[in-house]
Amino acid sequence: MGESFGLHVPIGTNLAHLRGLVSAFALEAGLDRRRVERLVLAVSEAAGNVLEHAQAPGTVSARSDEDGVTVHVIDERGTLTHAHLSRVPAWPPQRGMGLWMMQRVCDRVTLDHPDGRSRLELFIRRAPADQDGQP
Repeated sequence: MGESFGLHVPIGTNLAHLRGLVSAFALEAGLDRRRVERLVLAVSEAAGNVLEHAQAPGTVSARSDEDGVTVHVIDERGTLTHAHLSRVPAWPPQRGMGLWMMQRVCDRVTLDHPDGRSRLELFIRRAPADQDGQP
């Protein structure tokens, strides 16, 4: 099945539109409805974080391959750190659950900083992993 690139959009204030684009892309890539919903939730939260915290331009791009769907959420300001990813939210939660939640609904979440930007990579497998972590 090769790799397909099909989504590259700027992050704007209309997150409902972005969620619709990500959902359509993930469905076309072959994810089941439950996994699509998990990916859409994670991408929406990441894009919302770009708007609220980075207050800088950002983009969402997605690609699919035989393993699943990978989404890159990029903010130009580059202030997201690995410390943010490892933070455990206080209980009871009031805010600040987004990155923690993304790591629970996605199969893999990574962060790097190409050219000084923050690039959050969200990955969802085509099929859920079994108990041993194997797809």
